[in-house]
Amino acid sequence: MLPIITRFLEDYYVYLKPLYFVGAWLLLFLLVASILRGVRDAVKRSQAMHEIPCTNCQYFTNDYRLKCTIQPNIANTELAKDCPDFMVEESW
Repeated sequence: MLPIITRFLEDYYVYLKPLYFVGAWLLLFLLVASILRGVRDAVKRSQAMHEIPCTNCQYFTNDYRLKCTIQPNIANTELAKDCPDFMVEESW
């Protein structure tokens, strides 16, 4: 089987060379597109996380075991954007 494939590649190398070129550029394009999509998604996610007001709330404890004393299930999640118990922490 291997000699058949080798002979085919040797005989049709001239015709396959442009396909190699196109294939290499296609793979490079897909790699760059994938990286850009990942960066875009990371930026979008970080912007959404910055809209969460938990860290400015007076009930936020900043303890990994209990983030919020009133709404611990939604603390630091996107559900906390519309938290009914949000109260701005007073700075003295």
